[in-house]
Amino acid sequence: DAIAGPGDIVDWLAVDQALTQLAEKDPASARVVELRLFSGLGVEQIAQVCGSSTATVGRQWRFARAWMAAQLETDDNEADRAG
Repeated sequence: DAIAGPGDIVDWLAVDQALTQLAEKDPASARVVELRLFSGLGVEQIAQVCGSSTATVGRQWRFARAWMAAQLETDDNEADRAG
């Protein structure tokens, strides 16, 4: 349920850059990612921390995952072309 699956190699610099870009576009979704990935909170706990509904947090998480995955894929493709 995270950005990467078990056994995946994670480029944390790329994740940080994508998260920074997401924060500029949608700060609330970026906060959900931070709480989920780095604090290990679940949807209900994040909803309490952020004062949101679980449905809203769920939507923000799904959006953020899709958006960040697209950003990271774009970064990978650009690196492949440059290499």
